[in-house]
Amino acid sequence: MPFEIRQLSWHKRRRPTEVPRPTQVSIPDFKKSVNHACAVQVTFSDGSELALIGRVIQNPITGRWSVSAMNHQGHVVLVSYIEEDSNL
Repeated sequence: MPFEIRQLSWHKRRRPTEVPRPTQVSIPDFKKSVNHACAVQVTFSDGSELALIGRVIQNPITGRWSVSAMNHQGHVVLVSYIEEDSNL
């Protein structure tokens, strides 16, 4: 399933620092169901890999699906689900 990583920035609230950025994400148990809890594996730009707990959300206006994930250390990742075109 293809996902697009959305960059989150807290620079308005904190002093900007260089932090590793997520580069790859895998969500094997993703389901299009609001508030579905799923496991999210994330690879960061520094090579580290973390397991996060995610929650599936749906935009009520656009209908787009996303997953918001975090862990106990405060790592946060937001990804958008990209619909696959079944006509190809």
